[in-house]
Amino acid sequence: MLKGLLARHRFVTALPALAIAAAMVVAAPAMAQDKHGGKVVINVHADAPNFDPLASTEFGVHSRLGLAMNRLVEWKTGPDIGYGQFVPKPGLAESWEISEDGLTYTFKLRADAVWQDIAPVSGRPVTSADVVATYEAMKESGVQKGLLAAVDTITAPDDQTVVLTLNRRNVVLLQNLAHQNMWILPTEAFDGSYDRNTTVIGTGPWILEADEVGVATRYVRNEAYFGKDENGEQLPYLDQVEILPIKDLNARIMAFRSGQVDIWFGPLNMTQMQGLQQALPNLQDVQTVANTQSELYLNPSFEPFADLQVRQALNLAVDRLGLGEVVRGGGGIGGVVGPALNAQTLPEEERIALYGTPDHEKAKALLAEAGYPDGFSFEFTVLNYGEEFVREAEWIQQDLAEIGVTAEIKMVDTVAGQALGKEGDYQAMFLMMSPFAEADEYFTSHYLPGAVRNYTGIDDPTLTAMIEEQQGIMDVAARQEKIWEIQRYVYENVQNPLPIWAAVLLHPAQADIRGWHPMITQGFPSLPEVWVEE
Repeated sequence: MLKGLLARHRFVTALPALAIAAAMVVAAPAMAQDKHGGKVVINVHADAPNFDPLASTEFGVHSRLGLAMNRLVEWKTGPDIGYGQFVPKPGLAESWEISEDGLTYTFKLRADAVWQDIAPVSGRPVTSADVVATYEAMKESGVQKGLLAAVDTITAPDDQTVVLTLNRRNVVLLQNLAHQNMWILPTEAFDGSYDRNTTVIGTGPWILEADEVGVATRYVRNEAYFGKDENGEQLPYLDQVEILPIKDLNARIMAFRSGQVDIWFGPLNMTQMQGLQQALPNLQDVQTVANTQSELYLNPSFEPFADLQVRQALNLAVDRLGLGEVVRGGGGIGGVVGPALNAQTLPEEERIALYGTPDHEKAKALLAEAGYPDGFSFEFTVLNYGEEFVREAEWIQQDLAEIGVTAEIKMVDTVAGQALGKEGDYQAMFLMMSPFAEADEYFTSHYLPGAVRNYTGIDDPTLTAMIEEQQGIMDVAARQEKIWEIQRYVYENVQNPLPIWAAVLLHPAQADIRGWHPMITQGFPSLPEVWVEE
């Protein structure tokens, strides 16, 4: 049984992270159709608590901002670009140059980018001052500050040029600038001219027209958008987009089955997918390895979790392969770097040895050595990411009970949970990691002092030095070795947070949707080239 289980997991996690696991099979239309017009509805299973991109990494915020905003550098999308494959393309920057020493990046802004015609910005051209103001604010207090940690100065020699100078080489800087949270805002967003919590002013393909909590976020086509397709046709194709915050899974499934929702976003398991396929035999079935994973944070301010042996014991208690099989029906065992990045995460066999080989007797012995021979109890804060995520938490709760540790589950919504994490006001917390597309994102968000996901207050000078070192290694193979070394160091010396499981992601779309190519980054980057076949 175990052998068959491992074989199944190896098959799933061996899917290339840079390729879509299940290709869409779509018949070509008999006649050429004008792609412009129409409306698409997407479900995102949470409301946006606000629209300030500097305030949180919450997917409910950034998935919505992506329709109305742009970054300096964007992700290229298309049928030949894999789900987790970063291929840079011009965003608000039409071109860039990197100095030979890797310490100076010069960006030329596009001349045809204008802000949406919303007061007080009112359609003025984008200038370098906007980029400087955004990045300076992010460096000072934004959730993105870790992405700009290597940036020393941000200057604007003229209205169309931005220069970043680095205090050390960072080989992933372009990808950092294309990160899903790196939206560029106008200077007015930072001088008090408007409230970025409630007002969205961008340069993107759609204008956010209305946001009704619990009902819908509605967008209309931005006629002044600079984007063009490969044939020079104006983008976006769609006139309207709606995002529905349907939180109940069964309600989301019914909305998709009835045709109320065109593109699925969010948790969906294989059994539920099979039900959709029976009801909608022509739906488009797209599957990828998850770019997120569940993680268990152990707050060292709670005395037992300050002890590395206790954290090691909890790691040994959890049967992750069983959890993945029973709760998720497939996927991959978690790691310091998630399995979706199969070139950067530790090899699967090693991740199974470190995180997927439970040993309750050894766990009990570690607890006894740490002074807890009879175990202990703790409050287990679980963010409500949906039914299956809660079932993961319950599985962990049962596994911990086997070694004498009682986890008392406390459910909170995702926004409240992230606030507790930032404040350090929890004992243990179970949450879903933000989608990351590079090992450096895992490292800088989880392990650098003050980082956005460093909810456990890790401040390890050796680890910090290793993370900064890998950022400057130009040789690909040498950097890969350092990335593996960092992951092994975290396992041996930190064990926090504990990576749990990465599910298979299912991205179905209705049969009449064309051009849909899901990507690892938030904001639906392929949506401008999505169209509805008549």
